[in-house]
Amino acid sequence: MANTNVLKTKVEQALIQSFVNKYTGVRILELSTREKFYVFQGTEPDLVGVNNENSTLYLGEITTSGYLGQRGKDFHIGAVKKVFESFSKFYLYNLSKDEIISRIAKYYSNLRLENISCHFIVPEGSRFIKALGYRRRLFQTGYMILDELYLPEETKHIMIDVLEKSQKEMKK
Repeated sequence: MANTNVLKTKVEQALIQSFVNKYTGVRILELSTREKFYVFQGTEPDLVGVNNENSTLYLGEITTSGYLGQRGKDFHIGAVKKVFESFSKFYLYNLSKDEIISRIAKYYSNLRLENISCHFIVPEGSRFIKALGYRRRLFQTGYMILDELYLPEETKHIMIDVLEKSQKEMKK
């Protein structure tokens, strides 16, 4: 049985670290599940970080779905669904930006946030990105940025192993 928990505990954490490396000055906020639920009204992002220098709250949705494609092709219905769900969340976050910032201030009163930057995060080489077609326009709206991030080789091998086992289980 594929241990998909590893995707959350190891792969997602490696992608978060890669994000922090890419966006210098970002530090991850450690909000509890309850705090995240309150701040984001039940639509918790996978990544919550801040950069005090540019007064920005960074929010990210992470997916490994579609990394291997689906049935030998690049397109992956689950990953595309995640793109649309993420876009919807990010749109809502932008609509309620001031509320989110004030709710975070209840836990981190020393933060002076003015902006929100939303990111859709996938590992470099993710096959489904090649097959987005017209859906790529969602990344041109200004509501979310596509980040294809580096994964260390060891972590990439772990991810691929879990995804391949999961694919085999789906075929049964």
